[in-house]
Amino acid sequence: MEMLEHIKARRTIRKFKPEPVPQEVLDEIYEAAMWAPSHANAQPWDFVVVGPEARTKLLGMLQAKAAELLADPNLPAPKRKNLELLREDFGGAPYMVAVLSRPGVEPLEKLENPLSTAAAVQNMCLAAWARGLGSVWLSVGAAPPSRPILKVPEGASVVALLALGYPDQSPPAPPREDYKTHLRQVP
Repeated sequence: MEMLEHIKARRTIRKFKPEPVPQEVLDEIYEAAMWAPSHANAQPWDFVVVGPEARTKLLGMLQAKAAELLADPNLPAPKRKNLELLREDFGGAPYMVAVLSRPGVEPLEKLENPLSTAAAVQNMCLAAWARGLGSVWLSVGAAPPSRPILKVPEGASVVALLALGYPDQSPPAPPREDYKTHLRQVP
């Protein structure tokens, strides 16, 4: 599969099969992250594997926020469905990892570290898809109450909480805008 086709084929998965992810597949996913571009090859990311106790606490946070959002009768149906799937134990994902950006010392590092870490997360999602796994990039890990749960060091930030596993449901491709509507040129 060509790279652009692979990128277009990837889906966000919100319902997973219970089968565990083999360690060798996880190793490949982490290896892919390490090849993400980063300023001066800083590789300013760390991975925090989410165990059962942390998962339960994070799920409680997600369920509280989901209940708040689901109470809105104007919540669009697709968002409602996605929240309902995730509030059931993160869609049943058998593996979860938080991806942290290390704190920057210089102003440029403070800007670039999270951007580089996001590129590492994208690599992880694509590597997972290439091995038949799905992922969902969750923002619940970025909420301030998650910091002590994930033992986030002072100054670091949670760029992603990734739920990974074999897809139980794979949605169709959502519509995308033509890139030309996002393109401009300066003199």
